[in-house]
Amino acid sequence: MSISTTSSDPAIPDLGGVLLPRVARTLITAYVDAADPAPLAVVGTAGAGKSRVLRHLFAALRASGAAPTALVAGAEMDAAPGGVIVVDDAHLLDDALLTALSARLREGTATVLLSTRPDPESPVLRALLEDVERHQPPVLLGHVSASDVATFVGGTPTPASRACIGAMLEMTGGLAWLTAEALVLHGDVACDGRCDHEEISRSLFDLVSHRIDSLDASVRRQVEALCLDERGALENASGPACAAGYDAGLLQRGGRTVPVVRDAVRAHLTAERLLELYFARLVQDAASVQALLGGATDARVASALLVDGDRELSRDPAKAAELYRAAETAGADADVLALRRARAAWALGDIDAAGAFVDVLLRRADEAPDEEALDMAAAVWAMRGDLDLGSQVYRGGQPRTPESRAKWLVAATAAGHPDPAAEPTSAPARSIPTAHGVSLELLSRGLRASLGADAHAGVSDLVRASEMYTASGSDAPLPELPAVLAALVALHRGEPVVAQTALDAAIAGEQGGAWARPRLLLWRAWVAVQLEHPAEAEAALHTVATSGRPLSPRDRFLADAVELGFTRRHGQPSELAPVWQRAQGSLLRAQIDLFTLIPLGEFAVSAARLGEFASVRPQVAQAERLLEGLGQPALWAAPLQWSLLQASILLGSPEELTVHARALRAAAEHSALAARLAHAGRVWTEVLTGEVDVDAIEDAAAGLAAAGFAWDGARLASHGASKSSDRRVIARLLACARQLHPRERAETTAPAEAPEAGPVMLTPRTTEYKSVLSEREREVAALVLQGKTYAEIGMTIFISPRTAEHHIARIRRRLGATSRSDLMARLRRELDGDPRGGAADPDRPRKLG
Repeated sequence: MSISTTSSDPAIPDLGGVLLPRVARTLITAYVDAADPAPLAVVGTAGAGKSRVLRHLFAALRASGAAPTALVAGAEMDAAPGGVIVVDDAHLLDDALLTALSARLREGTATVLLSTRPDPESPVLRALLEDVERHQPPVLLGHVSASDVATFVGGTPTPASRACIGAMLEMTGGLAWLTAEALVLHGDVACDGRCDHEEISRSLFDLVSHRIDSLDASVRRQVEALCLDERGALENASGPACAAGYDAGLLQRGGRTVPVVRDAVRAHLTAERLLELYFARLVQDAASVQALLGGATDARVASALLVDGDRELSRDPAKAAELYRAAETAGADADVLALRRARAAWALGDIDAAGAFVDVLLRRADEAPDEEALDMAAAVWAMRGDLDLGSQVYRGGQPRTPESRAKWLVAATAAGHPDPAAEPTSAPARSIPTAHGVSLELLSRGLRASLGADAHAGVSDLVRASEMYTASGSDAPLPELPAVLAALVALHRGEPVVAQTALDAAIAGEQGGAWARPRLLLWRAWVAVQLEHPAEAEAALHTVATSGRPLSPRDRFLADAVELGFTRRHGQPSELAPVWQRAQGSLLRAQIDLFTLIPLGEFAVSAARLGEFASVRPQVAQAERLLEGLGQPALWAAPLQWSLLQASILLGSPEELTVHARALRAAAEHSALAARLAHAGRVWTEVLTGEVDVDAIEDAAAGLAAAGFAWDGARLASHGASKSSDRRVIARLLACARQLHPRERAETTAPAEAPEAGPVMLTPRTTEYKSVLSEREREVAALVLQGKTYAEIGMTIFISPRTAEHHIARIRRRLGATSRSDLMARLRRELDGDPRGGAADPDRPRKLG
């Protein structure tokens, strides 16, 4: 492309070499062609061509016979009445001169033609501009478009030249003076699309830097800050500074930056000025500062990065991790960073990375390890599912503070080791209580109480410990969360509502921070399963699955146990086996501890139902050895013994049933839950031998439900009904079973796509298929296809054999079946069209003996 510089009148200064917006050129032409001069304002940023336009108009007025008078700062206003007063850079005049000029204009004794920067600070000048603009629109300069540039260069633009113009405008942000300079650097030659725009941009750097250096110091710092960290600087930028940067032709309106200006600042800014901006907090992004220093080490930058990382750790751990990484590049000590980087990785759910960072500290043999490092290492092992190794970390490090020793007790107790408090220590006494310290003291006391004969005080202490820990706001790692311990002891006491309350409060208070939320939600899902709240359980699992956080091996084991428990109670017969297949991986990786006995119990019962109990025997043996090492604490042993008793019923093993029933009777003296379970176990054994005492069955079933075992209570009542021939007894027990475990399922909408975190969320049920059969009839139909008798169907879904027979007769009529084979074929077609085709098949005991 080539620039046209032709002029039609040698007496008037040529504007062909000035890059102007098309609207501005039209207004200038109209002004020159007008018969009489009128007031006019020319408004534009520095370098936009205001003075050139004003000289052009001044000369045009003279050529037309007028006698314009130029007014400059400090001069007297001696224009003749009715004459034209021309003022360049009106924003530089004092208010007295501007007031006199405004008075002449209002009196009609002078026509004012002026130029000024945008948005002047002087209210007198703003009032004068309003008066001038009442006569005609101002000539606005500063920004140009592609069509303006195409008109300026002349000729018909080719595709290559249009692309070239677009690239230049993107580079300059459309600022007229920068675009004009870029065109000069481009040269007066036709563009063939091969010009080097990066070279043109670099050639503008010195020009831009010179203009920045000429600014007032405060404005210069603000422009530089915006070019380094636009988002952060805009949050703290002052309006006058942004306006001054715009007036100088270096920023867009509102303080937005221009690419070539931004690149020039980054290329020419010295390290000293860069650090000055950062330490003045005009630039917030310390990692960018370190990158702009070219990766050079600087103790001041490293220190600043550490401070920024510490500030972001709790609210944005990902950003904190980046800042710590940049601090290491800037020269921060690796040992100082190791624990910080471990904390950031822990908060992000990257357990292995947290372990790798803390191992850097623990490998040093020349000094005692930092207790915070011990806490981190022990928590990492706990989340990996091995609290025995977590306890070994403390045993090797011998922590002295009460907080770390409380966490040691949690790990040691879970692993079945003696109370570490028995080992003498010179731990310093705490003189000033803190919420964090008090919470861990209460946690220690409550956990010790749970191992004794009376655990009632333990529940109270653990609930208070959870509340205090939440109040402390701590997100430090520890082997187990206080809320989980409180919930576990409540569940082992048969108080699921207490467990629910403790977990809900911890979730609402964000106990432990981001890393703790999945574990709290998973235990909340388990409690919901025990309380017969399937929708709540699915909602909690869905939240975990869609959180985007990876599950640790320990949490994966718990998540699989929750899904097994849900599916066994609320799912179809065909659904349990696939869940079990997925869950076996977490079972193989699990290191059983005191706090995983409840999930292990669910694995045991599900395995027994599927004929896979052999795969869970090693973990059961490990749990029994652990309990033996702790002296068989009644509170902790009872729920597992009950689960193993249920597994024995499913396996048809009277020998094992007797062992677990005897264990529950032994624990009954010290545990109210064990006493209730032992009573229910005795009644169940009587039912299995054919003895049906309806009052005893109802009492035992209600007792199970009150302790959080409603599903088992329903099964007991159902089995009692299956062993009776008395219709009134059958009806009464089946009504009891339906009341304890309603045959309702949570209906939800399937998510758009499955989460990547793994099979945590249960497969939702939809209701799109329209069947001629009712929900109950579909359940009966599925059981008919499985070959079950009327009695077996009744026992499975809590109805009498006679009712099952009536259902089948109604199904036959609705489907129009003419024979048994025809009925079976029609049932298969009917259920194949329904994604919920199978019916629930709860745990049916095998015949003992």
